[in-house]
Amino acid sequence: MGKMNELSMIIDNLISCGETLAATGRALKDFYFQADEAAPAEKLEGKKAPNAKKKNESKAPAAAEPQYSKEDVRGILAKKANEAGGRFKTEVKALVRKYGSGGSLTDVPAESYPALVKEAEGLTDG
Repeated sequence: MGKMNELSMIIDNLISCGETLAATGRALKDFYFQADEAAPAEKLEGKKAPNAKKKNESKAPAAAEPQYSKEDVRGILAKKANEAGGRFKTEVKALVRKYGSGGSLTDVPAESYPALVKEAEGLTDG
C-alpha cells in the first residue's frame, strides 16, 4: 500500500506542475496582451488621448478582485493540499464542499473562486 500512496503523491505533483505551467502561460499571455494595449495609449499621451484615461479607470475596479479560471483555482488548491506533506488536504476538501454543492470544484460557481482562493490561502500551520 505504501507504493500506491507514493505513486498517488507523484501523480498529484505532476498534475499540480501542469496546472502551474498552464497558469504561468495564461499570466504571460495576459501580461503581453495588456502591454500591447498600453503602447498606443503611451504614444498618444502627448496628443491628449481622452480614451486612454477612461480605459485605465475601467480596469481599476476589475483589478480590485482577481479573476481566476477553474484551472487556476485547481492548481492553487492542489498546491495547498500537498503543502506540508498533505497536511491541508482535508481542509481544502472541506472548503470545496463549502463553496460547491457536490463537493467537487466543478460544482463551485466561478463567482465564488476569489473567496475560495482567499480562504484556502489563509490555511496555515498554527
